[in-house]
Amino acid sequence: MEKIQSLLSVEENVSEDEGMANLQNYVFQLIGVPNLGEIESRISKLRQKVALLPRLAETLSSRIVTGDRHAVSENDWDVYLETLLVQDKKREALEAIAKIRGTPMSCGDGDAQSTSDDNHVPQIDDEHTIENHVGSLLPYTQRKKLERMAGLSRELGMHGEAEGCYRELLLAFPDQWTYWLGLLDACSALTDEEGWKRCWAFAEEAISTVEGGQKYALRGPYLVLLELASVKVQSLDNGNSATDAAMMTALRDEIFKYGNKFGPVASCCFADVRSYLGVLVTTSSPPGTNDPSKDVLHVLQWAKELWTANFQSNDSADVDVSPDEFRERRKKIRTFIFAVQVIYGIAAELHDSTAQLLQTYAPSESEMVTEWRTSLSFLPGVAPKDGGQKEVLPGDEIVLLTSQYLQFHANEAKLTPVQQQQSSYDSTSKGTITPRLLCAAGLLEEAMDHSPYNPHLKIASIGIYSQLHAAHRALTIYQDLGVKQIQLDSCSYLILPTLIRGGLYTSAIKLSTSILRLHGSTSKEVKDYATRALRNGLLFKAKEMATFQKERMRPSLQLLQSKGLVMDAAPLMILSDLGGDIMAARQQQQKGGGRSILPVRLGAEKGYCGNVDEDATRAEKIAIDAEGHFNAPSILHAVAQLSPASLDDFVSSDNRDMTVNSFEILHHNSHSTQGDTIIKSLRRGQMHGLLTRAIMVADVAIAPKKGKVPKSTDETVYRCHSLRHSLLRAKEFLQGVDMDGVDRVLWEACCQLCEAIIVVIHGSDGGDKSDDTLASREKAAASIIDSTTQLVQSARTSEGCSPSTGARICQLLPDRIVPLFVLLETVAGLFSRFGWGKRKRNTKAASGALADLALTFRDLLSDMLCAMSQYRSFGGGHNTVGVGLESLIETGAGLGVVEEDSIRRALKEIISSRELTEERVDPFLAQMRESLNTFEEP
Repeated sequence: MEKIQSLLSVEENVSEDEGMANLQNYVFQLIGVPNLGEIESRISKLRQKVALLPRLAETLSSRIVTGDRHAVSENDWDVYLETLLVQDKKREALEAIAKIRGTPMSCGDGDAQSTSDDNHVPQIDDEHTIENHVGSLLPYTQRKKLERMAGLSRELGMHGEAEGCYRELLLAFPDQWTYWLGLLDACSALTDEEGWKRCWAFAEEAISTVEGGQKYALRGPYLVLLELASVKVQSLDNGNSATDAAMMTALRDEIFKYGNKFGPVASCCFADVRSYLGVLVTTSSPPGTNDPSKDVLHVLQWAKELWTANFQSNDSADVDVSPDEFRERRKKIRTFIFAVQVIYGIAAELHDSTAQLLQTYAPSESEMVTEWRTSLSFLPGVAPKDGGQKEVLPGDEIVLLTSQYLQFHANEAKLTPVQQQQSSYDSTSKGTITPRLLCAAGLLEEAMDHSPYNPHLKIASIGIYSQLHAAHRALTIYQDLGVKQIQLDSCSYLILPTLIRGGLYTSAIKLSTSILRLHGSTSKEVKDYATRALRNGLLFKAKEMATFQKERMRPSLQLLQSKGLVMDAAPLMILSDLGGDIMAARQQQQKGGGRSILPVRLGAEKGYCGNVDEDATRAEKIAIDAEGHFNAPSILHAVAQLSPASLDDFVSSDNRDMTVNSFEILHHNSHSTQGDTIIKSLRRGQMHGLLTRAIMVADVAIAPKKGKVPKSTDETVYRCHSLRHSLLRAKEFLQGVDMDGVDRVLWEACCQLCEAIIVVIHGSDGGDKSDDTLASREKAAASIIDSTTQLVQSARTSEGCSPSTGARICQLLPDRIVPLFVLLETVAGLFSRFGWGKRKRNTKAASGALADLALTFRDLLSDMLCAMSQYRSFGGGHNTVGVGLESLIETGAGLGVVEEDSIRRALKEIISSRELTEERVDPFLAQMRESLNTFEEP
């Protein structure tokens, strides 16, 4: 009701428009009010009713929790507490929680604690009890009671009470990190120094008393000592005084203690101390410099001594080891890994000294690989693929660290011209295929053979092959990860951009469509299960599901991206790629000899193709399908009323799981930020909004008769207004976002072709309509087309605008090339309807201008085909290794990381993947170029 009021209030200023006045009257009739004033009165009454609802809910729910019932469930208490919190009655809610009789808490070993309120546990007699009970039978637990009491006490400023709750919780759950952080906040809020001392004393008490009854050492108390030392260091003004130096040393010593204790037994030890290493590095370094401090150097030396003492490559590799010796060897390899991770973590923080620190303190890549191979000889292998436990090997972390080392040096190295020639210059965005990158790919391939169930090895391999533009191999590894269901929303970002850069558009469509189906089915299931929960009285479960759907799934960032990718890649879909494995199908086609030739056609099944009749039919269908939120065309509505000013307010939920890349220390693979992904997706939506409207406008255009301007119909006027409005939005959007040179000029070219369509059908906007003649429209259209030709020409010749890299061409093909081609063919069909066909290019100005544009665009496509051939050039024929790459293989083998066979294996995957790119990109470019040849036929 308030939205209707705001919209109608805005339209009051244009009420003189008869159409707007009729719209207002229709809305008034629809909602049953005589005027805008009545709407305001209804809103006021509804607000008064809404204000009474929380109080009414409190009264009703209080009868349940205070009545003479046998037991009050957790759900009943949560409903009552929620009614209080909605009214900001936090103190009353705290008092109510204190009266709850909670069930016993359990320690880490499963024993019940005696801290519950008279051990109140409900008795469930039989199945009849469950079936006839509305709501949950589960009572409030003492653990949840204390958690809520602690949280509310902190919000009310009752930090002493909060501290008591957290202490009680930590006695039962001493390894729960959130409780330690809560205790630290509660203590610090009272008095910083005294609270800090109390936390320190309690942590030491937990270590001395609680840990004794545990089977394994508790990380929580030791980690909070690190946190407390870090808090002290971060509160220092500078690092010059003796006190400051003592605090730095204390933090360093706590890192030593934690690493010495948990490095050999916990694989997550580095993840625990990683942030504290960063604090030590940043706070101890002299101001204005990036040099390591004395404390940092001590940590580096300690880590070097650790990995040196636990280096097992020189030990005798006896396959038959005793259980005790096996445990000792496992501890050593974990310590080795932890020490190297510490060195890498510190070196990554000190950007100016990274290479020097690695050379001084870290083991070489050959030593790392030797240690990994040694671990394979005395540690148990992975269970076979046909059954058994899907475990990972302890030495896998060494391979990940080595690949990081190789990638870091590959990206940091400055090659001489001779080295560049030896490194097989491939005109990619990364510049060269370096020996170290090939070694990293070969090493990861070998590691996956030994440990096929390690997801981090596969994710690292996907990153390597993405850098090498081997999209198909990256896709195959991604499929081996077994990403399913909700993981599609959280992990598909690992491969989607690579598929587009590698020209595997059909695979991108398949994956994006799976994400769309996931969200569509989740929406239906949430409605069903939420309804069941409400019927059973589980109100909070229903609320959780509805909130999850509303705030996480419906505005999902990956859902938005998938819509744009499906719309972009639809014309480039290859039907033969929809089923089965691409490489297997390719090999089957090649059995008869020669290279495979795929039967491709632009827009063979979906998307726009440049055929006027087909495009008109598909545009109508897209406009209808856009009404469904989980359909790809709905992205047209997402950008319909969006402007750059409101871009920051665009609601999206970034559900991507970036923690799967936690193994990255020295080298981080780049992933689009949330903002960049939103902008790219909305830009795709705007482009397809322009395409759809332009095609629908051209479809209803009326041909002129006897040389006179055709009379506009209501439908023609409406569609032209819609296209003009969308065009204005697109231009505003263009001004508010960053785009590279070729992307911007091709975007502007598409917009100008839309302007030409409007001018031809509706005439120029504004001005004297008496001067609106067919000749004036032709002159205006020709001027616009000439300007568009200059833009396309600049995309060919201007420095910084020419798309000279293969990966960039693969991105531009669906984003800009196909839309520009479709719009050009749409304009050609419109010109033909107005008597300015292709054969009249020498007599009609508009026809001649369009022919010049088409031929310039054809030359741009030829340039792209030439660039794609350079992108695939390896100095040899298809599926062969050229002379230039032989020296690359020899250099890589000389690093002592992997053998030549492993490098050749990785290189073969790169060559095969790039040939697949050729087969899925070049035919579309060639088809469009051939179609544009018709503009110079006599």
